[in-house]
Amino acid sequence: MEPLLKLEQNVLLTIKRLGINGEGIGYYKRQAVFVDGAMPPEEVIVKITEVQETYSKGTIVKWNVRAKERVRPFCRHYDECGGCQIQHISYREQLKFKEEMLKQTIERYTKVDLDSIHFNPIISMNNPRYYRFKSQMPVRNTDEGIATGLYKKESNELVQITNCPVQNEKVNLVNAEVVKILDKYEIRAFDSIKMRGLVRYIVTRVSHLTEEVQVTLVITIFNKALQKAAKEIIRIPGVESVGISKNRDVRNVEIFGEEVEILEGKEYISEGINDIKYDLKPKAFYQLNPEQAIKLYKEVKSHLNFKVDKTIIDMYTGSGAISIYLAPYVDKVVGIDVNKESIYSARHNKKLNKLDNVEFEIGEVKDVLPIVYRKGIEPDVIIIDPPRSGIDSKTLDLLNRKVVKKIIYVSCNPSTLGKNLGILKLKYKIESITPLDMFPHTSQIESITVLKKR
Repeated sequence: MEPLLKLEQNVLLTIKRLGINGEGIGYYKRQAVFVDGAMPPEEVIVKITEVQETYSKGTIVKWNVRAKERVRPFCRHYDECGGCQIQHISYREQLKFKEEMLKQTIERYTKVDLDSIHFNPIISMNNPRYYRFKSQMPVRNTDEGIATGLYKKESNELVQITNCPVQNEKVNLVNAEVVKILDKYEIRAFDSIKMRGLVRYIVTRVSHLTEEVQVTLVITIFNKALQKAAKEIIRIPGVESVGISKNRDVRNVEIFGEEVEILEGKEYISEGINDIKYDLKPKAFYQLNPEQAIKLYKEVKSHLNFKVDKTIIDMYTGSGAISIYLAPYVDKVVGIDVNKESIYSARHNKKLNKLDNVEFEIGEVKDVLPIVYRKGIEPDVIIIDPPRSGIDSKTLDLLNRKVVKKIIYVSCNPSTLGKNLGILKLKYKIESITPLDMFPHTSQIESITVLKKR
């Protein structure tokens, strides 16, 4: 069949909505056309750059009508960097779009009447800049020396960035100093084509509580120059920990290697919420946006009735942040996670906070959860905070076979949330959904869904 559109063809589109990646979507004879940088209700002339059977992609040639909520991006790298997708939209309008996208996705995958679900207003940020307290920046060699930045959209080409306005200012300052020190000792970035060089990523985390800084260099092989560089990096104001992690496999999608070796300073830095303290090793998971993480944990807590919600299982617990936050209010919490370093941190944090009613189990949730049940632990509530891929089929099946009174599902991906809810709705009623803006100026949407036993 002859395609509706042809490459290089110019068409006039009215943008009807935003896609899950923040692109504008218009329709040409009912076929969707995805346009980066466009937003509803703009009218644009678009040059077609890609044609598929069910959709096409295009770039903006000219605006006939611009949206009132379009703003000038505050980052000078925005047009080429792939880190943010919707900086061209006012923050107020971003929040509206995220609420709408979440509703559309839930309706699409669950086929549930949205009027039967209570949608709370999105939890926003007061200042949606400089909010990321951890960066994982790839590095490249340039004529001027080593450079760090982020990748271009849909590319492996690095955009050199020295001051990212969504990263914490101390992260930016420390990264700039680390690059200077690596250059001083002639430590080169790893070149995946020539298979030469040492450094692949600079990972920098700042504590929201103490302002301590943790720097980890992801490397291919060890070189004595790294030890000399670490002695200077530890002298950067605020830096308390400098480590290395070997990861030579260019096909490995994980940034870190299996282990982290501390070259200078402490093994961990400290985070905290009120009286709760968390010591974080380099590979331990903690939310990149601590300000919103606090709001997230409070929202989860608000959906618990501690008179009856006495036993909690916390699936995908990470470094145990939610488990430890809730432990003072309940009889028992069991946290489960596959990441060894996260569980090490979780068990350490349990001792740090002098808690004796929390257990942490290591392994895949689908394998560990049945073991927890066999031990006779009967949860009143299960809290689920999975990766973007969502909950695996084996665990979903177990949740539907062994029904609990309440599930609180913390999601970072509306699509997998919708698919999972489409299965869980067989035995659970979707009671409420609260969106939360964890990553302003990106298309990502966090949410807290409460499900109750039918």
